[in-house]
Amino acid sequence: MVATFHRRPLPDHYRVLLLDGVVLRRRTGAGALSRPVLVALGMTADQRKEISDFQLAPAESQQAWEGLLSDLYRRGLKGHALELITVDGGKGLLAALPLVYPQVPVQRCWVHKTRNLLALVRRAHRALVKQGLQQIYRAATRRQAQQAAQRFVQRWQAAYPQLVASLHRDPEELLAHFCFADLAWRKATRTTNAIERRSVEVRRRTRPMGVFSDRTSLERIFFSIFLNENQGVATPFTLTQTT
Repeated sequence: MVATFHRRPLPDHYRVLLLDGVVLRRRTGAGALSRPVLVALGMTADQRKEISDFQLAPAESQQAWEGLLSDLYRRGLKGHALELITVDGGKGLLAALPLVYPQVPVQRCWVHKTRNLLALVRRAHRALVKQGLQQIYRAATRRQAQQAAQRFVQRWQAAYPQLVASLHRDPEELLAHFCFADLAWRKATRTTNAIERRSVEVRRRTRPMGVFSDRTSLERIFFSIFLNENQGVATPFTLTQTT
């Protein structure tokens, strides 16, 4: 049986779009290879989350992400209702976004950013550094977040100049979620956790299988999990199987 995916037109009603890559392994003639699956998840005005699309790619490159984003655009997701796009921070994705959705503000995922920053810190200081970062993205207002960032810089500039420089690199993109007055929206959009949680389920389901024998078997698993996630709403793709 051969699985064929048919991607349906997308409604242009998402308020937020989350984009992230999930790395899985598959078996080829050259052995087991790690390959990313690029995932797009849309959030509607009532905070319903829908997997909009996923694509297996050779790498999280600009070309691969541009292909996925362009496909979303062609299927109807023009971005007229989009207020924010939350991303994992990969260079390929950041380079592709302005080519397809140049008008939409970008929020860098705080989970990814925190993980990268803590890798620059000695173990003895990690809890304090993490606490300082939380004070930034959990602040009550953008102004208070900026003040918390200033305190963080003053506290750690001498000990970790590389850490501070990395934090300064993305000031607007790290605080973009403050465009929402509602705290629930801020929490939901400051990370790509909604995709991360689904990737945990993908790995849980696929772990007993080891690596996959082909691309189609990977897509079947993703389709099955995402179909369950989207129960009760129209799915963005259908699956038919032919001999």
